[in-house]
Amino acid sequence: MSRKETDKLRKLYVRHQRLRNRNAQMNTVNRLAFCLLVIALCAILPVTALPSLSQSDELEESYNTVWQEKLRIAAEAKDSADREHRAIQQDPRYLEIKARERLKWSKPGERILVFPEYVSGVK
Repeated sequence: MSRKETDKLRKLYVRHQRLRNRNAQMNTVNRLAFCLLVIALCAILPVTALPSLSQSDELEESYNTVWQEKLRIAAEAKDSADREHRAIQQDPRYLEIKARERLKWSKPGERILVFPEYVSGVK
């Protein structure tokens, strides 16, 4: 081989080595950028999800409060119905009183006073 050809081959080899080094550096930079992107996403996603989680917690709390109130009202209604049922079974006069109130009946000579229902805010 001639000197010219060896110089040309050496220049090509050096250029090839530079390209390989640059390619290796670019691969390293690309890997680092990808890792930073993944880390940033892992840090950002939970932060963006926190407001919706707190809203869902508040919504769940309000639903629980509403259901507890409904359960309390239902329990009171059941207790009232149970008391009335026991009163009807144990005291026949109670059944007569309730029936007369409901039908607005009276015995001869009885005076019944009817009071209007109280409406708040009306004078």
